[in-house]
Amino acid sequence: MLSRYIVLYFFCCQFFIGFEGFSQQKKYFIEFIDKKNSPYSLSKPLEFLSQRSIDRRERQSIALSERDLPVNPVYIQQIRQLGAVIWYSSRWMNGVLLEADASTLDQITKLAFVKPVTDENRLNNRLLIPENRSGKIEATKQTATIDYGSATRQNRMLGIDKMHEVGFAGKDVHIAVMDGGFYQANAMNVFGHLYENQQLLGTYDFVRKQENVYDRSSHGSEVLSVIAANSPGTMVGPAYDASFWLLRTENEDSEYRLEEVNWLIAAEFADSVGVDIINTSLGYNYFDDASMDYLPEQMDGKTALITRAANMAAATGMLVVVSAGNEGSSWWRTLSAPADADSVLAVAAVDNSELRASFSSIGKIIGGSTIKPNVAAQGVGTVVMTPSNSLGTDNGTSLATPLITGLAAGLWQAFPDLTNMQLLDFIQRSGSQAERPDTLLGYGVPDFTIVSELIRKETDPNAPIGYLSPNPVTSNEVMLRVNITHLDKPINIEFFDVQGRRIYTHTIANPVSENSVRISPDIFRMGLYIVKIYNSDSQVVTRLVRL
Repeated sequence: MLSRYIVLYFFCCQFFIGFEGFSQQKKYFIEFIDKKNSPYSLSKPLEFLSQRSIDRRERQSIALSERDLPVNPVYIQQIRQLGAVIWYSSRWMNGVLLEADASTLDQITKLAFVKPVTDENRLNNRLLIPENRSGKIEATKQTATIDYGSATRQNRMLGIDKMHEVGFAGKDVHIAVMDGGFYQANAMNVFGHLYENQQLLGTYDFVRKQENVYDRSSHGSEVLSVIAANSPGTMVGPAYDASFWLLRTENEDSEYRLEEVNWLIAAEFADSVGVDIINTSLGYNYFDDASMDYLPEQMDGKTALITRAANMAAATGMLVVVSAGNEGSSWWRTLSAPADADSVLAVAAVDNSELRASFSSIGKIIGGSTIKPNVAAQGVGTVVMTPSNSLGTDNGTSLATPLITGLAAGLWQAFPDLTNMQLLDFIQRSGSQAERPDTLLGYGVPDFTIVSELIRKETDPNAPIGYLSPNPVTSNEVMLRVNITHLDKPINIEFFDVQGRRIYTHTIANPVSENSVRISPDIFRMGLYIVKIYNSDSQVVTRLVRL
């Protein structure tokens, strides 16, 4: 079954340009200056993207751009003629990951279409690739009333039980799990339904360029179990009805920036085959080669390659869910990349009482307004299924992340017309501390029932134009929550005191990007106010209390 997806991979992504085996040469990621004279055209996207990928963009009104075009094959051919081995090419960053000796690299860097080179070297591993492992898969069937077994608490914390009660478990949502390996996942009983129902769409190991992902690292297997397990009475995950791509990008034997490039290429692949959600329980900050290390201040939303790649992935309409990092008790303390990307949903860890885990990375405010981490879920004593088909527990923001991914999958099944950024925003605003977000847990632990009510309230075409939150308010800043159907026109706001005197007026020219109103504390004192919110089509008059 899986081999046909690799054919699709070649067809859609044009990634595998050549492979000539392993060597002792160094690897480099180089970028090109342009995509001029490319044979690819935005008018023929099916030459490099799947229909599902195109549909995702169209559904979210995301136009194709030059970034979506594959690398110019003429550039690749010229580099190959110099003797370099091309591992992968990147559409988004317009470059290639290549393997070459110093002399060949020197020739490549002198080509007119090549930007200055960045060394992505790592110690080369002459990997002996074992045969695919096999095992008996025992599929389970879902019962009407779900017994989550040992996973009950971590699911109920997010309202997953309520989500399942109304029939949403991620059906028709495609998820790419990008991790360090999925040891024995093809022989784990809790995944029987994925194989029986053809919910396992394909696998690929971007470290070794092969399909088999089942012989290295159990971390990805545990992460997948948190999302997708379906063994009632033992363990059931939030999105057991979703479909999955299992992609290995992390070399667990070493830590080099090369893994960031692997992640970039895998994310582009996920885009090309129409993935909806990327789950990545990985993070990068320091490496085996200290010269590659980042500094804590470089977790700024724009420096790390994987951070930039994650934002590019989000720009295609995919929801990117990432672990915030486990550095809260270390000298590093803050986020690891790509949790600092402003367009991803970064997840912190709490225990089963919803108290912050001491190891959960301390976040920051990115770009002056984006709070990281975004949300939190259970990452202490999180129940997982091990490759030996036995229950276990594990700790880390990497185990909290798949819980949020599962919640997002169910929500997107329930509300398929939402954009990825709208879904991210709604999940945040359902959090347990949404009115007082901080850099420890972000907006807190989200809840399916609350987020569903928010979505219905703000997407109902018959609902008011918008409302103010919080209400009552304790500061001089109040948020305007605009109904999604009214985002296309400027919105006016007028504040009146109890005597009917107008004390403040404001026009929001672009409701998509501006949703807060800051009023001078000199006039916005404690008391009751009448607020009129209107545009050319609709208006609402509401009361607001200032405490």
